[in-house]
Amino acid sequence: MRHRQPFREKGLTPQQQLETLSARGLHIEDSQRARRHLEHINYHRLLPYWEGLLKGDGRFEPGSTFESVLRRYTFDRKLRLLMLDAIERLEVSIRSRWSNHMAVRHGPLCLAEAELFQDRRVHQRSYESLLHFYAGNEDEFVVRFRERYERGQIPPIWICSEMLTLGQLAHWLGNLRDPRDLHAVSFAYQLERECFLSFLQHLTEVRNLAAHHSRLFNRKLPAFVLPAQVLENAEEGSIYNTIVMLDFLLSIISPGHSWTRRLAHSLKRHPDLPEEMGFPPGWHARPPFAESV
Repeated sequence: MRHRQPFREKGLTPQQQLETLSARGLHIEDSQRARRHLEHINYHRLLPYWEGLLKGDGRFEPGSTFESVLRRYTFDRKLRLLMLDAIERLEVSIRSRWSNHMAVRHGPLCLAEAELFQDRRVHQRSYESLLHFYAGNEDEFVVRFRERYERGQIPPIWICSEMLTLGQLAHWLGNLRDPRDLHAVSFAYQLERECFLSFLQHLTEVRNLAAHHSRLFNRKLPAFVLPAQVLENAEEGSIYNTIVMLDFLLSIISPGHSWTRRLAHSLKRHPDLPEEMGFPPGWHARPPFAESV
């Protein structure tokens, strides 16, 4: 078993942090500005953005600057906002497709019917979690339902679907017993059921990272099943694959959307960063960016 040593590092002031970075070869042009940034952005949060600038001995490559680190951090913040924009549009669409189909085929209160789901224990946990969240939910449309109907009455699926997180929505969809119910949703996006669920689970992780201000830039993401019609892809775990899939799905939801064009515009301003994120060579000449850059 590997021997683990006790933690003995000391806390450093922002000024000491700058001195440490400078001693390792990072050029700091405006130390006052850099110190101000470190007062408001945790040193540990910035660390992943300079790891790509390090040599094997832990020192910075010649020409590495604090500004280049900050540029990666700022770009990542914009990337997270763009990803959340696309994910929200897809998530809202999936909620609508699922609730409309289930309400018409199985009735508005279908989420209470355990026989509609593969694993009854999973259904029971999901159902109890839904009831618990419903009881404390203060959204206006939920409050009106509670005031109007008897206690313990679950709302119709079109209300329930709006209360679920993306991860919970993926669990409900993945537990459907009749393949036709899942197919009715996935078919709308021209995806096979396996691919649809795989990407939905992947997107839950991406959405959580973005929503909690975690790094997306050069992070290895969970793999998902790429559909046959989406041929352009990069190495497994690259956010490029996520972007290509989102463009494909947004084109179904909203033909002529501008999301990929806005992302391409941001990438064009930082031509050295796509490679660090695992984009394939010549990415700007491939779909979906060929018409956007």
